[in-house]
Amino acid sequence: MRKIIVGVFLFAVIAIIVLDTCTFVSKPYQKVLINRFGKIITHPTRICYNWYLCWPTDKLIRLDMRMHLYQSNNREVTTSDGEPITIRTYALWKIIDPRLYYEKLPGGTPEVQNYLDQKIEGTVLTVMGQYPLGAMFNVERQKLRMHQAERSIRNEVNVKLKPLGISVKALGFSRMTFPPTVAMAVYHHMSAEREKIAHKYLSQGASQATSIVAAGRAKATEILSEAEKAATELRGNADAQAYKIIGDAQTTSQARRFYRFYKSMELFKRSMGESTYWILSPNNPVVAPLFQQLQVIEKHTATHAGSAH
Repeated sequence: MRKIIVGVFLFAVIAIIVLDTCTFVSKPYQKVLINRFGKIITHPTRICYNWYLCWPTDKLIRLDMRMHLYQSNNREVTTSDGEPITIRTYALWKIIDPRLYYEKLPGGTPEVQNYLDQKIEGTVLTVMGQYPLGAMFNVERQKLRMHQAERSIRNEVNVKLKPLGISVKALGFSRMTFPPTVAMAVYHHMSAEREKIAHKYLSQGASQATSIVAAGRAKATEILSEAEKAATELRGNADAQAYKIIGDAQTTSQARRFYRFYKSMELFKRSMGESTYWILSPNNPVVAPLFQQLQVIEKHTATHAGSAH
């Protein structure tokens, strides 16, 4: 019984060693090649355990088939009209032929980065030299040729990279600016143009403001003139009505009696001094109008009081 247990244990250990040394697992994003005595085997592999001959017969080569990002350093290029600009380029590349990729670039990703530096940056210098500065920097969208330049660079780079088993799927400029020596001059020029446009609009605005103010003042003068005319007419009508009322009042008997009363009061006021005393009867012709008027007022007051009760 003990021998059976030992035998089973030894069998399990040997099986584990064989599985560990003679099998491999391929991840979904990987392509696994086998280098067997210098011969590359590219037969399909499953995303599970695969058999192969272990060292020193076979060597596993794992290739990442996902997208890889390349980014360049800032590079100064010259446009067709002699203007320098600084460009930083990015690219997304992918392995399209695993066997060819391994044979041409056995160093892997670091070697690819160095090769892309040479091919992409050289192509950028060549292609960008065919475009003027206005095709890269312009406020009018229809004059820009940046996307066209990016496509041209990507197509030329893919022609150079195809023999290496890789392909650039996307390429563009992650940064594009002027060198410090040129940037200030360009910014001053742009600022001067904007100030010129601003002065133009300010001048137009001042002219329109002057026209609006003049029109407002003319309208105000017209309104004031019409208002004064209307006020004069109203005053004239009011004065005419007032004179008519006064004239009508002066022709009545009540007005004549009041006039006689008023004149009597003025007579007394002028003829009497501070130390003068008059004793007059109601029948005296001088003061008769005064007493008669007082009697009329008393009767009028009594009549109104009686009607109120």
